[in-house]
Amino acid sequence: MNEAREISSRSRAELDLPPEVEEALKDVQAEIAGAYRQAFVELMNALKQQTSALERIQTTLNILVQHVAPQLEGKEKLPVAFRVSEPGGESDLASALVVADPIGAGYTLSQADIARALGVPQTDISVLARAFRLADDGKFAVRVRKGASREMVNYHPRAIERIRKLVFDPPRSLGKNELRAVDRARRRLSSSGI
Repeated sequence: MNEAREISSRSRAELDLPPEVEEALKDVQAEIAGAYRQAFVELMNALKQQTSALERIQTTLNILVQHVAPQLEGKEKLPVAFRVSEPGGESDLASALVVADPIGAGYTLSQADIARALGVPQTDISVLARAFRLADDGKFAVRVRKGASREMVNYHPRAIERIRKLVFDPPRSLGKNELRAVDRARRRLSSSGI
């Protein structure tokens, strides 16, 4: 993507356009980049929600097989509680209450997805997500799995805008490494017009 920006910048320079026309072209380019980014995020959300729905269907089918033909699965008991989907909800299946589904709630993005959406290296997004404590706020992220060596966090699309906002107005409590990541991200976001 940076290569495309360099080519378009060189092409604009070769046209010798008046400054106001060049600014208008930059605005159009930034708007197109933003639209592509938004479409990418929406596509990722749709794919992850479909994957989540298929996993829930598989879970539901496994539970039904256990209930209808328990001899196939031995004498295991069914999960304690079920919830049939509400009108206007996901009508494709019943959901087991004991299964958490952050993807169904919109928490579909990984740090790599956020990095691609913002055009910032994933290593910086990792530093920024910890520095901005996104996983501590259920509005932006949820911990899917907590492990001794590594935890897994899914992010809501709101996290993209939150990171962008905090990059340009960071908290005062950041350390040197975190401030360097903020500076690198700010330069990337500023140069891309995001």
